Amino acid sequence: MRKIAILIFAGFVLLFSSCGQVSADGADGAVISVGERSIFPENVSGSFERYRGDTLSVDIFKENIIARELFIAHALDLGLDNDRKVIRIVHEREREILQAQWLSHSLDQTELDPQEALHFWETMGTGISYTCFYHQDSLLMDSVLTMVEDGESLSDLAAEIGIDAMLRQTRGQISIVDVNYSNTMDHEYLINARAGDIIAPFPVTMGWRMLQIDSTWTYTPASFESDSQRISSMLLARTRESRKIFLEDSLKTVYNVQVNLDVVNLMAENADADHRSFGVFQPEEEELSAVTWDGGSRTLFSVTENIMGLPGHLPRQTDDIQWLEDYAKRLALFDIEMEEAIKLGLDTIPDVERRLDAKHWEAVLDKYYEVVISARIASDSVAINEVYMDIREDHPIEESRVFHVLFLANTERIEAAEAMMASGDDILAAMDQFEIFPPILAEDQETITIPLTAAMIPEDDREALFNLTSGEEAIVVLTDSTAIWLRLDSINEERIPALEEIRERVVSETEQRLETQAIEALVDSLSGVYHLYVDQEYFEGFYIPAEADSIGSITTEVI
Repeated sequence: MRKIAILIFAGFVLLFSSCGQVSADGADGAVISVGERSIFPENVSGSFERYRGDTLSVDIFKENIIARELFIAHALDLGLDNDRKVIRIVHEREREILQAQWLSHSLDQTELDPQEALHFWETMGTGISYTCFYHQDSLLMDSVLTMVEDGESLSDLAAEIGIDAMLRQTRGQISIVDVNYSNTMDHEYLINARAGDIIAPFPVTMGWRMLQIDSTWTYTPASFESDSQRISSMLLARTRESRKIFLEDSLKTVYNVQVNLDVVNLMAENADADHRSFGVFQPEEEELSAVTWDGGSRTLFSVTENIMGLPGHLPRQTDDIQWLEDYAKRLALFDIEMEEAIKLGLDTIPDVERRLDAKHWEAVLDKYYEVVISARIASDSVAINEVYMDIREDHPIEESRVFHVLFLANTERIEAAEAMMASGDDILAAMDQFEIFPPILAEDQETITIPLTAAMIPEDDREALFNLTSGEEAIVVLTDSTAIWLRLDSINEERIPALEEIRERVVSETEQRLETQAIEALVDSLSGVYHLYVDQEYFEGFYIPAEADSIGSITTEVI
């Protein structure tokens, strides 16, 4: 049985295309053929050059390609490429690539008038600090405006009920060295703003935004010569953003994007309690068109699956009809941009073709892993215990120490502790004179710390604290006027961990071993099912290191 270091299902997918008919040995010129798919030198030579001279890596890389092709052949026979979730994911991944290509192609043509940078610099000189609040609910925004006008803190509201994660963390605070550098959403509202101004909610993409001016100040900007490059870069980015908005608005108009509000209402009615996902829809409901445009459409299934596939940190409001309508329009726009890219032939650019091909098979292989590989990985208690016994000595529980600790909040308390230590008095008996130190306390303890390993103690104090014997004390300085007092309570020697202490690591190792075994078994089995051709001589050519020239540089020949 071949030993294969499988990388396929850990995000590794080769960027090459495959095609051709298989002869008795393989397609003409192919170095690997599996069924009707073939790999040619131009697909892989660059990748194998990186491993030239490393026989083991060359063989492992080759075996991964073989495994990948066998699994694709099997997946196709199982019809996994026709699974509707796979089809949707393939569409989304290909759409992302082509949409980006279209935007890049369209915006790269944007140029900046040099006089704009000079005018920008001439109007610089005002810094600004303001508070921002963002939400999708227009009625809530009206309430927030009323509360702020009545004296409530917009910063508090941003932290408590705002839906933008970054603004929540910063409490909505934004400080800009010059008002001219503000983002395009806020810029026009800030140009003439004054401290204390409340800027009523204004519409932005997917919601509403509200500002309150905290302060403004004047300063003397750097010379135009020293700042012109930065200014030009920022203005070009703004110009491209404006161009992007114009193009997108034009596309929505030209393609007549229409949202089916009945379907959007159905989505909102089926939102879950957290308003971030959806319940189960009936099969016939899933096929309803949620958004249409001239030449295309997206179903309820497509829109809701896309929403549920969003990264967890992104805001969403699945019970909000307006939010759902806006999101459906955005998806329609993305698809239209993809169609525009295809019209321009951007999908035929070789690098783009390779990436599209890779994304297609990546989705199929992900489904294959879910359906075929995962079903063969079952880590029972016997397997887990075997791996635990095998690796437990490689993951010892480090030696640690447990201390009594008190916080010395000022110079007077430090001197008091030093005096008590010198006289032999028990500091714990007088702990009411000091404070507790929660950062390292064990749960439900006032003075006992968690077990501290050497790595958890600052390097400057590590040796002193780890050389204490039971009952000995030390004072560790934190700042010029604060410190902590510690007394060694007990020592936990390094030891072999119990299973429960490293269960997560053991289970992960067990699953990895079972996965490797399952993949190896599948490769051996499928090799007998599908016609497999390998030009071993081609790959052995990479066993030989590249020749060094007279000055010691490495010369490589790309096949």
